Amino acid sequence: MLKNKKILSLLAIILIILIVGAIMLFTKGMNYSLIYGKNTSIELYLETDFQFSDVESIITEIFGRNFKTRQVNNLDRDILIITKSVSDEQLSNLVSKINERYGLELENDDLLVTNSARISGLDIIRPYIIPTCITAVIILAYFIVRYKELGILNVILFTICVIIIVQLLLLSIYAITRIPINEYTMPISIILYIMSIIILTEKFERNLTKLKKEQN
Repeated sequence: MLKNKKILSLLAIILIILIVGAIMLFTKGMNYSLIYGKNTSIELYLETDFQFSDVESIITEIFGRNFKTRQVNNLDRDILIITKSVSDEQLSNLVSKINERYGLELENDDLLVTNSARISGLDIIRPYIIPTCITAVIILAYFIVRYKELGILNVILFTICVIIIVQLLLLSIYAITRIPINEYTMPISIILYIMSIIILTEKFERNLTKLKKEQN
């Protein structure tokens, strides 16, 4: 009886998270990181050697902390700045401070400014779709053969439901907590996918052992 109450409580919590997550997803959408979200990139070529930390301090002074920087193609004089948005005043300040710091004569037109749209969720998951489907089919085939005594339909439905619910829970948590969708999102999803398979395997093994004991 107590076990059933715990299961019902867990299912109720899962259901609440899924509902709240769905509401957040359809009202506010997901929170994308700077790289995956709508952003502006500024490519800046300096006609002199520079210390990356010096340039980064200038960028921080102008854009605050909401930016990412990297050197382009490992070139010592080419730097890329990625930020959510940029104004003409910020560009002018950037050019002015760089000129002042390194004695250059750069102008705003020397900056390569590119506006990028937000990456869609489908673009993020697309590279993982085929490998995940292939592994899912292989795992299901193994489960069917290994645990057929538990009922093939039961094994298939339970496996699919658990995997889907775990992924939906992760999506809901991202939507509710506003954790940014970034380069770690899919690896985390894959880790949870693997953990789900491991837990399912252990559960099916216990049920199969119990069934065989009852039959004997």
